[in-house]
Amino acid sequence: MILASLLTIGCESGRNSDYEIAGEQSMVIKEMIVAVNEKDAQKYVVGFDDSVQVFVDSEMKVDGKNNLWENRATHFERHPNVRSEIQHLVEIDDKVIMHDKVWLNDTNDIGQDIVEIFTFKNGKVVRVDVIQPKDLFR
Repeated sequence: MILASLLTIGCESGRNSDYEIAGEQSMVIKEMIVAVNEKDAQKYVVGFDDSVQVFVDSEMKVDGKNNLWENRATHFERHPNVRSEIQHLVEIDDKVIMHDKVWLNDTNDIGQDIVEIFTFKNGKVVRVDVIQPKDLFR
């Protein structure tokens, strides 16, 4: 089954938040973004498999759910004003492709574009491939 629906979800924005997510995998990603905006690392990792791997520009950056939790907890400490807003979400078979905007602080009005491809197995994210600006965290 191919479900390709484009959604705009403003989890903490002034945008209209009326939206529909048809796929269970897309709901996992939506809840992950809610957790980013709540700065809740434990909630963030709920939809991930214990053996999840995260790749940025094809280089593995995070190996395992516990390491992902530590990574997110540190990220939320370093960037207490971080927020994320889904721009587009597409679900195709075992993949969810997300384009989101991320603001690390309140001084950036535009935000940074990020694309992530989430691969699912048995309802959990087992792999994330991230495409982001090279200078995002500098």
